[in-house]
Amino acid sequence: MNLVKSMSSQTAPSIPGASGASGKCPKDRQSGASLIEVLVAILLVSVGLLGIAGLSGATFNYNKVSQVRLTGITLVNDFADRARINVYGYDRGGYSIALSDTFATNPVTVPASNLTLDPAVAANAITVADALAAADVDQFLRSISVRLPQGRAVVVSRPGATSRDMDVWLLWQEPQASVGDSLFGAGQGNCPSNLSTANQALYSCMYFKVGL
Repeated sequence: MNLVKSMSSQTAPSIPGASGASGKCPKDRQSGASLIEVLVAILLVSVGLLGIAGLSGATFNYNKVSQVRLTGITLVNDFADRARINVYGYDRGGYSIALSDTFATNPVTVPASNLTLDPAVAANAITVADALAAADVDQFLRSISVRLPQGRAVVVSRPGATSRDMDVWLLWQEPQASVGDSLFGAGQGNCPSNLSTANQALYSCMYFKVGL
């Protein structure tokens, strides 16, 4: 009996956080992102967007170069086929083109009277071959000016006893390209070696070697 009485007289231990406890509760910590964290996030997003924009621009430039290259191949193949048909005109140098050569105001055509000429006569063969070559060159230069911006051409014919070759350069001016542009610089490396310094600063070039 005395044991029970002494235990009931003892003070019960206090429980932290319980009602009536003498200890004070800690203040709630402030939650949320600080201004510095927001600024860092904006910076990272901006850098990522700039990288994507640069990659898109480079992709567009390389796609454009591929399109120009495909256009050049089409033009040169057509010109080479015309030279293969008129081999005599090619051997006479009718398919060589200088940078200063331009297409005529009116398209050059083969006179209808050439159809009645006897090709067995040497003079007639020369007339027909030269007229056909002049028409082919005019058509080639006209097509280049339409398909390529400020397009020009240089063609060096190399007729030989065992082979007939042509060195063909297509030149064009890219309005959006600058001298320091890497793609523009790569195009300059394909220009004819005798191109003047002034023209080298203007033109991008493609080079093709064609065998007839």
